[in-house]
Amino acid sequence: MRRMSRSGDEVCVGCVVRSGAGLRAPLLRAPLLIAMCAVLGLGSCTQGPESVDDPAAVLSVTGRGRERYFDAIDAARLRGVDEATKSALRRMIAADGYPIDARERAFDLLFETDRAAVVAALENSLPRMGDVTWRRRVCELIGERGMTELVPTLIRAWANTVPGLAGDDVRPERAALGALVGEPQVGPTLLRTMREANPLTQANLRARCWELLMKSGDAATLRGLLADPASIRDDAMLIDLSRVAVSLGVLPTTREEILWARALCAPSRALAFDEAQAALALLPKERREALELRAIPAVVAAARRRPSLLEASESELFAEVEARTKGRKKVAPDFTGYGDGFSETLYQVREKLVWSDLLAMCLALDLLDEPALLTHLFEVADRDREDRSTEYGGVVALGEGSSGEFLEFAPRAKTGDLRYESPQALFDALYTGLFHVHFHAQNYENTRYAGPHLGDFAFADSSRANGLVFTFLSADLLGVDFYRHGRVVVDLGGVRRPRG
Repeated sequence: MRRMSRSGDEVCVGCVVRSGAGLRAPLLRAPLLIAMCAVLGLGSCTQGPESVDDPAAVLSVTGRGRERYFDAIDAARLRGVDEATKSALRRMIAADGYPIDARERAFDLLFETDRAAVVAALENSLPRMGDVTWRRRVCELIGERGMTELVPTLIRAWANTVPGLAGDDVRPERAALGALVGEPQVGPTLLRTMREANPLTQANLRARCWELLMKSGDAATLRGLLADPASIRDDAMLIDLSRVAVSLGVLPTTREEILWARALCAPSRALAFDEAQAALALLPKERREALELRAIPAVVAAARRRPSLLEASESELFAEVEARTKGRKKVAPDFTGYGDGFSETLYQVREKLVWSDLLAMCLALDLLDEPALLTHLFEVADRDREDRSTEYGGVVALGEGSSGEFLEFAPRAKTGDLRYESPQALFDALYTGLFHVHFHAQNYENTRYAGPHLGDFAFADSSRANGLVFTFLSADLLGVDFYRHGRVVVDLGGVRRPRG
């Protein structure tokens, strides 16, 4: 760090002192000087590239001052980038813990010497990069440098939810794609990437392309693609999605829903698929094409149990739920600090509800009037209360004779009394079942944990399934909450333990 002395001499503070006899020799050795700079917070103290014996050793360690990284990068630029330094530069680009401007200099040097190494550094790190500031900047650099080989990486990164980017009008990955291919070509690029990606080794990339096309409002384009036999020939994923779109009218929106749609097309579910096709045919085309996959089991159940529900309007279904839950005990959990305006009250969330939500709630209320199902649910809740190793869960579905049944599944792993780990067998049942179910039954008085919480919201966002959570409000009263993705929750009130 330099400043001017009173006599006009430029002095490096900490390196020399001025006396009446003039400048004296340096008083501090380099290691001591660096330590002093660190202690005093003098981040701009620098020894220059000649002070760095091993650039790779400096660059491989996080938490240093930016000037020290600058010196090491300058040293590498002057002497040549060997493999060890190249590896350290890749680490700076990919790993958190480095100053942004130092990371950008690392990007520049590696790009100049080995462009492929930059690509390799970002292919796996960008989609999961936690440093949002660097994520934005590196996306800008990708666009500025014309790195079209990172288009698939940008797609995967764009599809991932990043809390720090939730407020962005345009995601930085989306902006980088626009810079690389031109704004009008973003949609066609997603479609082309999906079509050209390897179905076996790049199945995740293909699903991400589909997901982003749906989010971008290109559902009509996808329906057109699926309706063209020549476009889907020899493509197993598109053949299955075409069958679901054409026969059922429903388009998946996410990667998980693509798996769901393909599961419905499995030969082992042929009878279930045919029943779904017949039930959905009872709906007007506009309503059918507005449905999500989670609505299909509800439509099938209604066709079996109460066909009149399929003819009911949204307002009629709302009125039924409102009337049937009025007067029941309801408990509002405390979500202070997790966003204003959260509510589980039917009336207050009305604007978020769609026709299929209300249909599902009507069916849930019907099923919970059945003593056999309710007895089973209370029995499981009692066992859950005694077991401190896990929460309990399963699927509410229709059994023989169209009565409700609870399919219980042991957790995939026991991770404590506040969590239920859904096994794959549960998902297999949920593809045609009505509700994912778990219990908050740690105590008979458990109102503090009534309804779904943050982990449950994350599960709903991921699975896209309808859910019910049962909470002990007293020894003989279970609170019931319906929930689905988007943090939509409706408290359906308490149900009582059947007598006897």
